[in-house]
Amino acid sequence: SASVGSSDSSASVSTGTGSAATVVAFLKAQLGDAYVMGASGPNAWDCSSLVQAAYRTVGVDLPRVSQDQSLAGTQVGTSNLQVGDILYWGGAGSAYHTGVYIGDGQYLDAANPSKGVVIQDLSGYPATGAVRVL
Repeated sequence: SASVGSSDSSASVSTGTGSAATVVAFLKAQLGDAYVMGASGPNAWDCSSLVQAAYRTVGVDLPRVSQDQSLAGTQVGTSNLQVGDILYWGGAGSAYHTGVYIGDGQYLDAANPSKGVVIQDLSGYPATGAVRVL
């Protein structure tokens, strides 16, 4: 599997097909699962373990925690999102939450203990930044 770090600029651009579609399909299969801090699947997740597991399905080895995931790949502006981009909340390197952009202004994440794994609108909780690893 490929290891993605902040200095990796060889990631290809995704159009929502291929690897990005595989990542999104994995994520959608987890909808309704529980959010449990520190959990790593298969039926309960925290935000970063869900993101890590989704990218593992396409051979991308991401760090386990949101702070490190916010530095993986290439930083992209939140106005230039593509399906499969990793969204983060908080600063790059100090992010406290991650999710994945799934298109149409929506993202999928392991939100919190009361919501679990859900699809949400970015307009309701705008991400601070995003990284592209595909």
